[in-house]
Amino acid sequence: MSKNPSLIERLIRNILAGFLDLFRIGNGPLSGFTLLRKYFSPKDLREITSAVANSEKTHRGELKVAVETKIPIFQIFSNKTARDRALEMFSFLKVWDTEENTGILIYILLSEKKIVTLADRGIYKKIGQEKLNLISTKIGEGFKSGAPKNAVLIGIKELTEELSKHFPARKENPNEISNEPYIS
Repeated sequence: MSKNPSLIERLIRNILAGFLDLFRIGNGPLSGFTLLRKYFSPKDLREITSAVANSEKTHRGELKVAVETKIPIFQIFSNKTARDRALEMFSFLKVWDTEENTGILIYILLSEKKIVTLADRGIYKKIGQEKLNLISTKIGEGFKSGAPKNAVLIGIKELTEELSKHFPARKENPNEISNEPYIS
């Protein structure tokens, strides 16, 4: 979604996102004036959940969407990038822990306007990071045009096409990872 901001820009963006989080009303992920609410409605998140569930019926992969409004300030001082954070989330959400190593994470960091798509080793052998980067770029373009939900849905659709081609569904096709987006 954006180029590499300076340390000061990153700090300001993440501090502002944290400040906005202070004004939450209620305890739902979309309560208050968070960046999440700026980009997604509860209906949007339900549609993303449904798109992931429908996608996974056609292949043996496991898709996970993770949306963070900000990253911890200490990680910025540690020079952690959005990609580094995506790798942490890949592990934290256990996207790597699928039977056939076919997990994919779409990581969205709203405060820095960054999108990273990562996949387990089973996917890399067939699809590769270059294709995943192209999908991340398309999602980012959708955010820039003001259609974040549609951008994520397009990313899911493209991943579905690739996964259906290389990892078609079998009779036994368990859901190994929750289809709901992880929100933080």
